[in-house]
Amino acid sequence: MKRSVVCGERELHFEVPDDGLAWELWPEEAEPVENEEIAVKEAISNPIGSERLGKLVNAGMKIMILVDDFTRPTPRRTILRILLDELNDAGIPDSDITVMVALGTHRYMEEGEIRECIGEENYKRVRVINHEWMEEEKLVDLGHTESGTPIKVNKLAYDSDFLIAVGSIVPHCFAGFSGGAKIIQPGISGPETTAATHFLICQDDDRVLHFAGKIQNKAMDEMRQVAKQAGLRFIVNVVFNAHKELVKVVAGDVVAAHNAGMKHSKDIFVKELKEKVDIVIMEAQPADADMWQATKPLSYARRTLDEGGSLIFVSATPDGIGNHPFLSEKGRSTYAELKSMMLCDQVDDRVAGSILLVIKKATGDVDTYVISDGLTREEKESMDLIHADTVQEALELALKKHGEGARIGIIHHGGDVLPVPPDMR
Repeated sequence: MKRSVVCGERELHFEVPDDGLAWELWPEEAEPVENEEIAVKEAISNPIGSERLGKLVNAGMKIMILVDDFTRPTPRRTILRILLDELNDAGIPDSDITVMVALGTHRYMEEGEIRECIGEENYKRVRVINHEWMEEEKLVDLGHTESGTPIKVNKLAYDSDFLIAVGSIVPHCFAGFSGGAKIIQPGISGPETTAATHFLICQDDDRVLHFAGKIQNKAMDEMRQVAKQAGLRFIVNVVFNAHKELVKVVAGDVVAAHNAGMKHSKDIFVKELKEKVDIVIMEAQPADADMWQATKPLSYARRTLDEGGSLIFVSATPDGIGNHPFLSEKGRSTYAELKSMMLCDQVDDRVAGSILLVIKKATGDVDTYVISDGLTREEKESMDLIHADTVQEALELALKKHGEGARIGIIHHGGDVLPVPPDMR
């Protein structure tokens, strides 16, 4: 039985035993909106849980609009242009509006990337800056959440008179879903805050991989508290299909609008399984820029296996490990060793520590084969991952281990598709 998965610009072909394929997952087909611009305007004009934007702002206010970075397919150009025009109509000139790229702890975007990201027309209209998360003096300390998470966010954003956020909604391994308050935490937060919320999901070792796709979870609760303290007042979030086409736009209150959008995203990307498998083949795109981002599909794939299974991970990862070398420096540590290091404050980059904990939870008790153009054999082995040149090579090794009756699953568009086995419902 011939099958294929995507790795960057390449399509990788392989053969699966005729009676071995248990299931094959794709995102649910969802019809795009007829007119993207009209859909955005209608959402902004009919906000959920909030008054219209024009009634919330007035002349003289300094406005900050947060946008997600290049790792997301959000139609920022269209949304920003409409938001800027809406704000102009409310008496706020472009000179009183700043756009900030909410990087989280991703690398800073270069000017050319920002121009491409938000569109030349928008770039010429307003000031556009990166969230400089590595500069402590650019952050403001707002105390702690009720459960003790330190709140440090971008000072310029906090000092603005009105804060708007633009983002997209897909399943996420820490927050349940992206979008909503996530644009603040981790989007414009300091690493201390991000480390605390990310480490939250590692408190219960048996449930580390259970948070993805949960509309209510403790990590998102913390993020929403941080967003409230930071002053986030209005969001515009989108849901798209596997073809990056706009399906739904929600706008308004950070909780009410986000909750509405998550339900639409769940219908497209969350897939219930009847059974786990012995071998899973995971196509990591579109979350495959680097190993940091690829943690998400890697953790999703592991949900489909029991201990001792085989995970075949196909990820272009053009940026390699990413901008957090801790992943490879401590990549041979076990989950238990790393957790102990985190609890004993022996890890400086605690955001990377939490990411690596998820990687270890996903790979520590299964054979993980990685096919990647962007990772060297040495980089794979530095994280206890098994190098393979082709999917077929990895599959044959896995079949040799599990035998002729092995059950196989294939996940396409794995950066967004979230499999839900019976024991995670």
